[in-house]
Amino acid sequence: MVDNVEISIHQIATNAVLLAPQTLRLPVEVGRFGADNVGRVSAGDGQVVHFGDGFGTLSRQHMTVAQSPDGALVVTDVSSNGVAQIGQAGSAPVAMGRGGTVAMSPGTMRAFQTVGLRITICAPKEARVDAIGQPLHLVYDSSSTGRLKALDLDGVSIALVAEGREVLMRRRSGAARDVLAALRAEAATCLVVVGPDSAGGIVAIGGLGAEVSHNRRQLAADEVVQMDHLDTMDIRGQMLRIMSAEDGKGLSCTNAACRQLNPYLPCENCRYCGQRLGDGTSYWVHS
Repeated sequence: MVDNVEISIHQIATNAVLLAPQTLRLPVEVGRFGADNVGRVSAGDGQVVHFGDGFGTLSRQHMTVAQSPDGALVVTDVSSNGVAQIGQAGSAPVAMGRGGTVAMSPGTMRAFQTVGLRITICAPKEARVDAIGQPLHLVYDSSSTGRLKALDLDGVSIALVAEGREVLMRRRSGAARDVLAALRAEAATCLVVVGPDSAGGIVAIGGLGAEVSHNRRQLAADEVVQMDHLDTMDIRGQMLRIMSAEDGKGLSCTNAACRQLNPYLPCENCRYCGQRLGDGTSYWVHS
């Protein structure tokens, strides 16, 4: 079971970012402390993150995020002034009530409003080892057709190779590690390979450093990262998105400096940069 959670906090009136997305160890508690009523998020490993002051309407213990025995995240309202779960666009927030809880399954995102704050919580994804029957796909914008295309990654690796200023896509059978080794033996300038690993999952392996990012984090040469639904790779401005036909639609961020995929929640904000998702592009793979 996973033992962390991602949390971000915005001011509802101005949409100002009070706390950029932070990954914290469970259990997590949101509240305030001190004479200045400083906003505080405390984590299970002792880490404390502050998000400004003047939050007198926050309870000292306002909201908690913990893990249930079955691995689900449980958000609990322990406040005096109330917490409400924000639903889809057009629906009214639903008050939890003191002691009320909301359970979150892995890979989901929920938003809550309370005392002028919007608190967004992302439940971490469980590592998926067995991809049989639910192959991941690589989704990209085809310059030749002007449409989105999806490539099945079941037993196939996709390499992005630089030839001068151009970045070309090469599809080869076999595991990502083997394909990268073969391309290097051919003296090809391979930037990244996305494909199967020996455990039945899908990985990305960096070819050259400082050329590729994964979910906005730069990928080092020979670094291996596990791929999952809604992951995004940026290769010299070319976006490759990892999706599963079984796991639902994704929504891309409209921020040109971000463009990451999020769960399909148009009324929410991007989990990476905080920008509103309502006008983003929808992505999905048909089974």
